[in-house]
Amino acid sequence: MLQTGGTLAQAPCLRARLERTEPLSHTLNDAARITGLSRSTLYRHAAAGRLRLLKCGGRTLVDAASLRALVGVDA
Repeated sequence: MLQTGGTLAQAPCLRARLERTEPLSHTLNDAARITGLSRSTLYRHAAAGRLRLLKCGGRTLVDAASLRALVGVDA
C-alpha cells in the first residue's frame, strides 16, 4: 500500500504490475484480427511448432509471446 504522498517510483512492484497491461494470451479470433492471418493459418503455424496454443477449459488460446515472435515483433 502506498503511503499518503507516495509515488509509483516508491512502489516498484506496483509500478511493474501496472506497466504490464498487455494480455498473456489471445483468443484465436483476436489473434487472427491482430495479425491479419486467418484462423487456419494460425493453426498451421501451431502444427509446425511456430505458434504455441494453450487450452483453458474448452477454449483454445494463443500464447501472446509466441504470436509476437511469429510476426517478428519484439516483446
